[in-house]
Amino acid sequence: MMRGAILHAAAVLGAAACWPAPAVAAAADPGAGQLMAKALPGWHDDAAGRVRTVIVPHIPGVTDARGAAWETGAQRVRAAPELVLHTDATHLTLIAGLVPAGPDGKPAASHLVPMALAAYQFERRGGDWTLAASQGVFALRGFFGQASLRRVALSGQRQGVAVEYGSCWGGYCGTWLALYELHGSTVQGTPMVEMALSGTNVNAVLDCAPRLQPLVKAPSRDTGLHEGGLDDSGVPPGNHDCYSIGSSWRVAPARGQPGDLVIHYHGAISRAETHAAPPAAIDQRQVLRYEAGRYRAVAGFNPVPPI
Repeated sequence: MMRGAILHAAAVLGAAACWPAPAVAAAADPGAGQLMAKALPGWHDDAAGRVRTVIVPHIPGVTDARGAAWETGAQRVRAAPELVLHTDATHLTLIAGLVPAGPDGKPAASHLVPMALAAYQFERRGGDWTLAASQGVFALRGFFGQASLRRVALSGQRQGVAVEYGSCWGGYCGTWLALYELHGSTVQGTPMVEMALSGTNVNAVLDCAPRLQPLVKAPSRDTGLHEGGLDDSGVPPGNHDCYSIGSSWRVAPARGQPGDLVIHYHGAISRAETHAAPPAAIDQRQVLRYEAGRYRAVAGFNPVPPI
């Protein structure tokens, strides 16, 4: 039920936050499956063929956590192509999504297990694409081994990979963005920016839905989002904020350096100290500017409360 709630929340919140459909290489030449078979020998697109062994690097706080599903070193995973990026006429990068595999080969992905993102670089030699480099795992993102990837034009000369993911816990729901830049055919392991795109606690505390009306529609009572949420313990409204905030974002057109990252936030919030008053509408913009490999805020702020 919790997994269904998360997927529902991702559909609702992610649509407001420019949630992309998974970008696979259907339009790429060659096909993503052919590239996967070259990157991970023996890979083929069926239940058994998707299980491979990869090397996972040490990631502080992730692979060294007690009981972590991701472990440093060789690990069996279920692998699938997520995105193919053509960096020029003779070079491309395949990004694969990896999820820990259990003894039966099925995904071993609970709520707190992110998807591992691995990159493989190819070069066209003659009429064939040849594996030129195996960058391997460069990031872990998402929940239940799920995240959504798409290509982003950072400028006329630069491109990046947007990774978006969402989850709910105890009635609190959110979506997040991590944006990675390509240098040549290599994906940079440190994101240009990582931030919350949306958040709501309407399903966490009983008084939040009425406090946010009429700016926010009351949630359906049969969505399953209330599992583990809706605190009816009599907590006074003056002890907590109520909020439902979404966003959309874009990278402004630019020629050389990556353009400004512009986020438009919308929604409503009812502050604890003014809970008896109508909710305040959120309609604001934040601008982040590229500097030395990172996006830094130069105007506005992110109103999504931490979850």
